[in-house]
Amino acid sequence: MVIPEKMTAAVLHGPKELKIEEIECPRPGPGEVLVEVAANGLCHTDVTYYAAQIPEKMRIYPLVLGHEAAGRVVALGEGAAGLAEGDSVLLPPVYGCGECDQCRAGLDNLCRRSNMLGGTRQGAYAQYVALPARYAFKMNPTVELERACVAADAVATVYYALKERVQIKAGDAVVVFGAGGLGLAALNVARELGAAKLYAVDVREDSLAAARRLGAEVINAEGKEKVFKELKSLSNDGIRVALDCVGLGATIAEAFGTVCKGGEVAVIGFTLEKVTLSAGTFMGLQKRIGGSWGCPTRLFPEVVRLLEGGRIDFDVLVSRFYSLADVEQAFADLEAGKIVGRAVVRIPH
Repeated sequence: MVIPEKMTAAVLHGPKELKIEEIECPRPGPGEVLVEVAANGLCHTDVTYYAAQIPEKMRIYPLVLGHEAAGRVVALGEGAAGLAEGDSVLLPPVYGCGECDQCRAGLDNLCRRSNMLGGTRQGAYAQYVALPARYAFKMNPTVELERACVAADAVATVYYALKERVQIKAGDAVVVFGAGGLGLAALNVARELGAAKLYAVDVREDSLAAARRLGAEVINAEGKEKVFKELKSLSNDGIRVALDCVGLGATIAEAFGTVCKGGEVAVIGFTLEKVTLSAGTFMGLQKRIGGSWGCPTRLFPEVVRLLEGGRIDFDVLVSRFYSLADVEQAFADLEAGKIVGRAVVRIPH
């Protein structure tokens, strides 16, 4: 392919200063591939960058946003191996340097020199993106890129949380707090990893309706306190795994209160709030709680196999599509609670 000189991209020039404009098209360097982006999933992290709801030292302008992408390889840099032009690929939002202690331990999601599309480097709300070939994960061409893109973050993040951070076991009962994009993906993945019973907690009926379609028993928490007591009653105190996909101190505390003796909680939603928990429950009940950030790239081949096997229900997970020109409207709709699950931004070509 002849690489074009220019491409269309959504470029952030300052807080809420987003322009759809023509910029220079990247060239793949040594060991890199150039990917023609098909689509991006819309993630709330995009909004936090757009609205400058991040520390000032993390703000980079101009910045192409977008980190939940899938597309096709159109060019290979010198020495790039394992891929060919035309291959369908899933792109991890975060990947490592490959050299630090975290990367060597298989935790490149915690890399000390982490690369984040649409965060520390130019992202994928653009027609093309270049990145190291080893971090572009080949998929069967039958996988629908315009929906599968959301697996790069929403599915991969919860897959890592369930498989390694809480170590889900076949037959487990699992509760998800927050039935948005991450929460619905978590219900889907938990089911595929052998969960015997699913519960979902939210305050939106449309989100809970989507959770029901994935087989979850649901609780509308609007106006309720101590939801954990209701969950313990429903499950006969049998919920071993809880995921907080909201990012509120209250929901994290509810999740911790919900799980049974020996239960585990993964905190996926981000918050700066303080959370008060009884220290005795850590020792006396042997509960565990821990954060979960992104997904190590070593697990992406397993995520791809879920996609290729048709085991992710995108009819539930993806509810709306936007054009790149309407990305700011997509941000506004997400903030206004108008999107169930994930929305997808299509990239024109």
